[in-house]
Amino acid sequence: MVNTTGFLDTLKTAVKTSVTTNGTHMAVGTDNTTPTVGDTALGTEVTRKALQESTVGTSDIILSLYLNSTESNGNSLVEIGLLDAASSGNLLVRDIFTTITKNSSTEVWIDIEEQISITQ
Repeated sequence: MVNTTGFLDTLKTAVKTSVTTNGTHMAVGTDNTTPTVGDTALGTEVTRKALQESTVGTSDIILSLYLNSTESNGNSLVEIGLLDAASSGNLLVRDIFTTITKNSSTEVWIDIEEQISITQ
């Protein structure tokens, strides 16, 4: 059996739709432990907010979190996660990044970009 390009594109669209439908919240934290597939929560969650923005491309999805000047202040942010609930819920994605020292003079956009590739 050979899966046609049309079928593979349909699968890719379904995956992107599922991610943007189920990934409703993003969170930041202060734990720089290397992410693993078994992670169920951020190491040390500081702030969780509804997903600010999502951009769906041909082969990727960009999910964005915005922290204004009053959010997460006094923390050295180093981890981000995509979750499916306003509290508890399932951790769908976790990553670490270069430390952002958050204070009241700093506003931050943090993006997660997921590449979607489905092949034979």
